[in-house]
Amino acid sequence: MVDALTTLPAAFNCGPDAVLLTALAMAAVRHRGEGSGLLVHLEGHGREVLSAPADVSRTVGWFTTQYPVLLDVGTDAGPRTAVEALKAVKERLRSVPNGGIGWGLLRHLNPGTAPVLAELPVPDVRFNYLGRLTAGDAAGGALLDGAPDAVPLGHAVEIDALAVEGADGLRLEATFSYAEEVLAEADVRELARLWREGIAALARETAEGAPIGATPSDFPLVDLSMDQLAMLEGDLGDLGDLGDLGDLGDSEDFGDPGDPSDSGVPGELPGATDLPGPGPATDPEDRR
Repeated sequence: MVDALTTLPAAFNCGPDAVLLTALAMAAVRHRGEGSGLLVHLEGHGREVLSAPADVSRTVGWFTTQYPVLLDVGTDAGPRTAVEALKAVKERLRSVPNGGIGWGLLRHLNPGTAPVLAELPVPDVRFNYLGRLTAGDAAGGALLDGAPDAVPLGHAVEIDALAVEGADGLRLEATFSYAEEVLAEADVRELARLWREGIAALARETAEGAPIGATPSDFPLVDLSMDQLAMLEGDLGDLGDLGDLGDLGDSEDFGDPGDPSDSGVPGELPGATDLPGPGPATDPEDRR
């Protein structure tokens, strides 16, 4: 499971969240036995660096965002390989403007878009990757209270994952909370098992030499398709270490979330007119 936090993000120039979400989408498709993707609410820290600087010295806590994304791990011809699915999910996540910070404005505050977006299906699954914390930061595992009445659930399944650095090294922890009147415990345990299998499949395919390669978002200054990148890689061989060419927002290792000096957090949100309406990640025709 540690591969999801270290080896795979390094190999694919993505964040651990892309790896975990790819495995989750593959698990959901396998569990349903139909469809090719998963509609999920992604919850984030809200610390997106925008163009306008802001003084956050008088703020406490996290800036939370939540937005829907359709993660498609299949094609018209059938299921993708695990590696192909990860590339597709990575590209979908990076296509969301400003880490989804504008969705709440469009959904709740903009009178022109709110009624339209309110008609869209609401995801049954919520996922939040909290980043990397030390054992002390995680309060010995008590950071995520899994008690039935801890927090009212807004989804059938809510998943909170984090990387914890302890005396025995780095480990991945995840909490699956679910609505008992909607889902049986056996179904949630099966979903969690398939999720672990998805992570293992990604690690196995990568270790066995499956083509990794770059994706278009790794080269933001040029307009390249996946097919064009494949041809370039065929002609030039290994493109080498991509370094930090991609979206720096993929990483969620933010240190102390209550320390305003730890991040340049924007306090002024862009006007809704500056943000695109429903695009590929929120198209109701694509939702399942």
